[in-house]
Amino acid sequence: MSAACATGDGRPLILVVEDAPANLSILLELLSTHGFAVSVAEDGESALEQLDHMRPDLILLDVLMPKLDGFATCAQLKANPVTREIPVIFMSGLSETVDKIKGFALGAVDYITKPIQHDEVLARVSTHLELQRLRHCLLENEARLSGIVESMMDAVVALDRTGSITFFNRAAERVFRCDAQAALGSPCRRFLAEPLCRLLSDYLRAEPGAAPMWVPEGHNAVRADGTAFPIEASLSYAEAQGDAIYTLILRDIAERRKAQAEVGQLRGLNRYLEDELREASEYERIVGATGLDQVMQQVQQVAATDATVLVSGETGTGKELIAQEVHRLSRRHGKPLVKLNCAALPANLIESELFGHEKGAFTGALSRKPGRFELADGSTLFLDEVGELALDLQAKLLRVLQEGEFERLGGVRTQKVDVRIVAATNRSLADEAAAGRFRADLYYRLNVFPISLPPLRERPEDVAPLAAHFVRRYAAKYGKHIEALTPAQLATLARYRWPGNVRELQHVIERAVILSPGSQLALGDWFGEAAAPAAGSAALVTSARSDAAVPVSAVCAIAAAPSNANVAATCVAPTLEENERAFILSVLEQTNWRVSGKAGAAERLGLKPTTLESRMKRLAIVRKS
Repeated sequence: MSAACATGDGRPLILVVEDAPANLSILLELLSTHGFAVSVAEDGESALEQLDHMRPDLILLDVLMPKLDGFATCAQLKANPVTREIPVIFMSGLSETVDKIKGFALGAVDYITKPIQHDEVLARVSTHLELQRLRHCLLENEARLSGIVESMMDAVVALDRTGSITFFNRAAERVFRCDAQAALGSPCRRFLAEPLCRLLSDYLRAEPGAAPMWVPEGHNAVRADGTAFPIEASLSYAEAQGDAIYTLILRDIAERRKAQAEVGQLRGLNRYLEDELREASEYERIVGATGLDQVMQQVQQVAATDATVLVSGETGTGKELIAQEVHRLSRRHGKPLVKLNCAALPANLIESELFGHEKGAFTGALSRKPGRFELADGSTLFLDEVGELALDLQAKLLRVLQEGEFERLGGVRTQKVDVRIVAATNRSLADEAAAGRFRADLYYRLNVFPISLPPLRERPEDVAPLAAHFVRRYAAKYGKHIEALTPAQLATLARYRWPGNVRELQHVIERAVILSPGSQLALGDWFGEAAAPAAGSAALVTSARSDAAVPVSAVCAIAAAPSNANVAATCVAPTLEENERAFILSVLEQTNWRVSGKAGAAERLGLKPTTLESRMKRLAIVRKS
């Protein structure tokens, strides 16, 4: 029988197990009057049967009962996992200490002495119900806290004073690739690299109550298989019931670093491509430049390999165009060609541009920056004017070529890259190596597949198609409608020695297009004696009226005629160095010896200021006082 159901009204339910009807009646009335729900049983067997269908909050259990006494009933309650946690208070007239000890040993929480005292019953019942409520709250909080800790993405490892592991959450199992049961009780140092072990040992030896600390950047942890990985971590100290608890919370940042590196690489590549779009000249493949047929055959042969290519030739011959073609025909063409002009930056910046730098590596290094080698990982890196590299940088470049690895400026982590190198120079690196100005071992490493570009004066058959190409390009750029070149203009262009090669021709044509008022190119008298006709060249001019226009589309056919090529090739002129020196001097005089800047000699010649200065030094060009 039952005085109340165990659910629905929120009152604590008490099961009273008593074989004496008088005591049963007293307890039923007392407890009901004071707000408790009560269920009663007259013996142990009845109580156990009721417990199959109900869960009381507390059991008042008589000791002396027929058949199954209170001790035996309590033993069965505590043996059953379902009823084990229900608090049991024995009721007995027995005063022997041994009986009470036996009851406590069986799992009872208290004793009520008969005859029953109302105040004692209410006090003990209320106390143990409150203790049970607090116990349930504690268990709920522990379960909630455990759920939170177990669901954390960060590894949480608790340690005792000796550094042994006492807690290992699911994230720790995943991060360290070790089951919690295998980790518990083992020393934490098995999961830490040596520097982090020392830091943890220092923290464990510190005074109790040490402040929480962030583990400095750069430390590694170790997985169960011995693999090290970078981490972010914190250490903290707490006490529970007099026991020290050290908590290590750590996060595997290997994937994040990889993602950050990829984002940094993409940002750097984006900045690089933006710079290229702003600054790069619009080189295009030019059909009809037959003087480069042999070179293009070499390009096609080497492009499909990963061999290092060294392109040599005078300034302006199109070395970058060849590098672009090698990359375009290679298996790496899906990624952009990355370029660096080794003569365009001072030596102290070249290293940062090549290898990148870490935040704080030098004054002004406000963030990590990937270098050109990182940007070119899986692609091709074009090193223009490689002969201008300082000797100390040559050694670092050699290491990358040999090992495929380097460190960022200010960094300690070795970067591995897969980069194909195409280098270019206007110097003889063999001579530079012999003179000790260039490392011989680097020269041999770069000179795996040499390609030599002939200057424009040695392939006069290309002047006309190149000129026609540039006329079409700049006419479209400036909104002009230039449709013709005269034979006299073609002859002038063919006779000139072009010390600045294709780049000089390009800028001459651009200037002419800008100055042209009509449909015919206005080629000014800019060449002086360097393009004066020789005795054998009259046929070119007199073969047609000098003012008879030749359509741009037909220029290639005219220039390809053997007679024109032969005439241009037999023109007698000063030596290359003499002609180049005279031409540079002439431009310097026109610009009042202004080398760089707007309207400076470098801009007029289509050269970089550093390249012009280098050439002036080589040709012994000095301004007279």
